[in-house]
Amino acid sequence: MTKFHLGGALRAAVLAVTLALVAGVAARPARAASVTPDIPVWANVGAWQDSTLIFKSRCAGSFKGPLAESLATRPRTITVRFLRDRRTEARPDFGGYRVYRMLNTPDSSKAVLLRRYSLNVGSELTWNMSTLNPSTMNYMCKGNIVNDSVVTFVDADSTGQYVKVCRRPGTVGGRCESPGDSIFVLSAPPGPHDGFLVWYSVTIERRNTTDPDYEDLFLPDTLDNFARCGTPGARNTCPNLNHKLRNIAGPVEPTGGPTLDLQRVLAVPNPYRGSEVWDRPGQSEVHFINLPTQSRIRIYTLAGDLVRILEHSDPIHDFERWDLRNADGKPVVSGIYMYRVESGTFHYQNRLIVIR
Repeated sequence: MTKFHLGGALRAAVLAVTLALVAGVAARPARAASVTPDIPVWANVGAWQDSTLIFKSRCAGSFKGPLAESLATRPRTITVRFLRDRRTEARPDFGGYRVYRMLNTPDSSKAVLLRRYSLNVGSELTWNMSTLNPSTMNYMCKGNIVNDSVVTFVDADSTGQYVKVCRRPGTVGGRCESPGDSIFVLSAPPGPHDGFLVWYSVTIERRNTTDPDYEDLFLPDTLDNFARCGTPGARNTCPNLNHKLRNIAGPVEPTGGPTLDLQRVLAVPNPYRGSEVWDRPGQSEVHFINLPTQSRIRIYTLAGDLVRILEHSDPIHDFERWDLRNADGKPVVSGIYMYRVESGTFHYQNRLIVIR
């Protein structure tokens, strides 16, 4: 899926409308129960752009550059923002923040750790923010008070591992031209797949002074907010307030944005073989992708009988779901179907195979 390209003033107008709509549909921050840690989390479709993209190693609150804060339409990309908690960071056992991703359903057992913002020894490169002065409760960067309370994480730009690379590779064996002429860069993995429902969670990392096994901080629920605590402080008898479903945002769906070329429209998966990885419990879906902003999808049997009409009107997402049901709400049978996509005076048609 590709970015929607327009020219000049029209591009600016579309971007303004898109940003307004994205802001309106952004996942709202979770409202956690009382007691630490309450961390508001937001998730938006697209890639966040601001000054921190220029010098990623500098404190986010200390750099005033030319880039205005905005969202860029980009496939397989979601921006997650969360609000730092000063009381939590003042704790002696605070080690940082951890960002998790969950697909299709907010299931903590399937949460994948994407990013650590850690103050633990050996992980300092992951912390690109100011540090808290516990005496004044101010955020400090190189001796100056700054305000970078909001952390911006772009999935997948901000994920991955730091790898050592040469600034200027030599001509022999790709080695650095001189000793010490190398830097650490962040190697990002692929982002979330377009069309999938995605949830993000933020937890607190434990300060670790004894071993490199960094993990979530254990905060026993001694007030019985979620369940009665057996032995206070015991992990196996007391619920952890710092769990992965407490500070959560979602669902959001990454998308490459609408396209104009109907020749790029696809039905995925094709053939459909009874289930797909994005299917939620009890549901089956085929996605029509690379759609323009306004379009109509007509689905027929090979005999020409109309099965279903799907109306697509979305300035942000480039896909439409079909739940494999006909106009009467009944599941369709296995077979070969024709789909016709109409947008204005243009149309495109192709085949779709359903195997139950």
